[in-house]
Amino acid sequence: MKRQGILWVLLLLLASSLIGGCALSKEGTDVLTYSGVTEVSVAPGEFVPGTRIQYVGQDEQGARVLIDGQELIRKLGDSLIWEGKVTDGVDLKVKLRVLHIAEKRLVTSGLVTLRVHHPNPQPAAVDESRPVRYTLPVTYKVSKGKCIPGTLVCYEGPEEGKGARLSGVEGYPYRALGDSILWQGTLLPNADLSLNVRVLFYNDSFLQVLGTATVGVTP
Repeated sequence: MKRQGILWVLLLLLASSLIGGCALSKEGTDVLTYSGVTEVSVAPGEFVPGTRIQYVGQDEQGARVLIDGQELIRKLGDSLIWEGKVTDGVDLKVKLRVLHIAEKRLVTSGLVTLRVHHPNPQPAAVDESRPVRYTLPVTYKVSKGKCIPGTLVCYEGPEEGKGARLSGVEGYPYRALGDSILWQGTLLPNADLSLNVRVLFYNDSFLQVLGTATVGVTP
């Protein structure tokens, strides 16, 4: 890739991250939104997970791609945009840019947004075989007495000398600043969540956490 092309792609990705990034999720809604910048690689014949964007292959012009069955040529820095329903209760929007074109793979990066409607979190092992899987950044400000969105882990308040007290976790219920909080469970029968966050701050009113959410979906 030429230097000018690299700089152009980086500027596009920076703009996308500033617009999207890690959104602070609201409590008390019936929709969970997971959004952030990530990298997606696909081999010839494969689809960008959850979308109708298919990488056909490479030729002298660039990457041959099908979007909703219609063919186009994409060059370095070009966009790949799709929005639609993955399965019942799950919507997906991708705004990607082409980073690398090769015979064996197409590498893209950009903003991915997953929306899960009417979630019903239940603790369970994650199904690693789900074909649509994205890991995205999350940050939550959880009021005392409320749960981290998408989980049954609730903040019960601070306890002097021990840390932030949680319910809905196995074993020791306290977390100090910087400690991790892990959760695995289903959001819907066809979607699950693996949450890995750390405690940034807590007081008598709320708990602030930051980390990643891996959402898996079966279309």
